[in-house]
Amino acid sequence: MRPETDPEPDLIDHAADSLLSLIPLYHSIVFRPPHMITGRKAAQYRVLRLLAHHGVRQISEIGRLLSISKPSMTALIDAMIREGLVERQADPGDRRVVLIRITGKGKIRLATKDARFRQDAKDRLARLSDDDLRILRNALRDVRYLLEKTGDDEKP
Repeated sequence: MRPETDPEPDLIDHAADSLLSLIPLYHSIVFRPPHMITGRKAAQYRVLRLLAHHGVRQISEIGRLLSISKPSMTALIDAMIREGLVERQADPGDRRVVLIRITGKGKIRLATKDARFRQDAKDRLARLSDDDLRILRNALRDVRYLLEKTGDDEKP
């Protein structure tokens, strides 16, 4: 849904640049040593997080939502099945469709990684004052709200 008046082009450019500048900062805070994950492990983490929060999905839908190509997605899911992190499940509404579901082992792996990432983030955030933490909490709430408004057609 677009507002009644279009925002200034410079305002959109600035917002897009600011949003993109957060990506490396986010990665340096969340995915940093000693628990750093990259490549396939990072992709597995993203798949587990999506399935844990949004339930069973088709491989193609997972790939679309995470911007992973179909060949890479198939190889990734096959590896995750071998590790026991996810499993295939028939779609009760259409036997031709195969769904992917997180397993108990996958939930444990996700919870373990989340706990490590959360503790690392808390350790870094402990450097901030209470006022700074309130500002950050409110800003992140606002950013989440606004980003959700921009992606209504891409909700998992």
